[in-house]
Amino acid sequence: MLDVEPQTSVGPRIRIAMVMRQFSTAGGLELYAHKLIERLLEQNVHVTVVCEKNESALQSADLAVVQFKVKKGGNKSERLQNLYDAASAALKNAGAFDVVHSQHCPVDGADVVTFHNHTTSRLSIVGLDWERVLNDCKRVLVPAYRLRNHFDELLCRKATCLVFPADVMQKDFYEAFPFLKVQNKPHVIAHPGADLAVETSAVRGIARESTASSTFNFLFVGRGFRKKGLDVLLEACKILKSRERDFRLSIAGLNEKFADRLRLGRLGLKESVCYLGFCKNMDEVYGRSQVLVLPSRVEPFGMAPVQAMQRGLVPIVSRVCGVAEVLKSGHDSLLLENHLSAAELANCMERLMDDDILRDRLSRNAVETARAVSWDVTAERTLAAYKLVRSLKCGTAPGAADERLLAEGKGSRQYESETALEGLRQAREAK
Repeated sequence: MLDVEPQTSVGPRIRIAMVMRQFSTAGGLELYAHKLIERLLEQNVHVTVVCEKNESALQSADLAVVQFKVKKGGNKSERLQNLYDAASAALKNAGAFDVVHSQHCPVDGADVVTFHNHTTSRLSIVGLDWERVLNDCKRVLVPAYRLRNHFDELLCRKATCLVFPADVMQKDFYEAFPFLKVQNKPHVIAHPGADLAVETSAVRGIARESTASSTFNFLFVGRGFRKKGLDVLLEACKILKSRERDFRLSIAGLNEKFADRLRLGRLGLKESVCYLGFCKNMDEVYGRSQVLVLPSRVEPFGMAPVQAMQRGLVPIVSRVCGVAEVLKSGHDSLLLENHLSAAELANCMERLMDDDILRDRLSRNAVETARAVSWDVTAERTLAAYKLVRSLKCGTAPGAADERLLAEGKGSRQYESETALEGLRQAREAK
């Protein structure tokens, strides 16, 4: 198994171009990139952000922002093509860089790519039968699906090293694009981090306060419905209601629409489920909850469970989520083995409602696990990819530490070192 050794600097000064659509802290992809850039600025790295929108307040002598304009109008595939054209032109005009890093933005010239979204084939593997058939049809018939798959393949082919936020993402891409296995394309696993917002004692205090509430409070955080597994969660809530259990589910990130009201009425959940919409003060939302539920079908990682764990909430997460790789079921969480089973999910939820001792133990361990999920590690593993690219561009062989590219995230699956090392050797020979 290859691993990334801790580093305090990349050595000689390095200039990075970071290509993304939106430079901000709103959203999972955007937060990941922003936190990474914050750490890179501390590591003797000059970062030039090449983006369409700049909504960041980050300032540094080593930070520059180059914005580009994307041609407006057109359908989804035309807008995606326009994004590629605009980003590629802006990058070309921005100057010379040691490494060009795309945050899953279609662009020509990326040396390193961090893939934040699954491939277009993912739902054909993890969805319900009808979802699989529908997704297969979309991949063949819908131009936007075909173009997105084309750009993903293009990024994979041209980049020297690939970065994934979880092992499940790496497996998805290497199965969707078999040439990656044939080429033994070098890659690293760089889990997202999560900064502790409050002290551990305060976190545990929140958990005790929530536990003392007369009504048991579950929390869902996300902006998806089927991909995030909200449909399965609502069916599980229906099962709990049939068992005459008293609980409340808060849904953060989604506004209640007319169709949602009809659905809650049909399921008999009008009094038990509340849509919170977009929430600015998530600390308050977490403070009113005891358990976070994320039964996603498609989830590259999922930072919400870690943020909830920091505050003492116990996560119930589907096994196919990337965040499950840093968790241990029965120690700091409960993992849903069948992400499509409402009955299994209802049993997990009821188990935590009934067993105060188990819930308290999982809560304490969840806080400790969350403390180990660090953006510093994310940056260290990304820096290893940069060092590989620079060494190949200069025609020098990376040292032993630089060849350790496959990050061993806590709880993640293990991969054989020989495959990755052979990928590095082939990359050197190709140069």
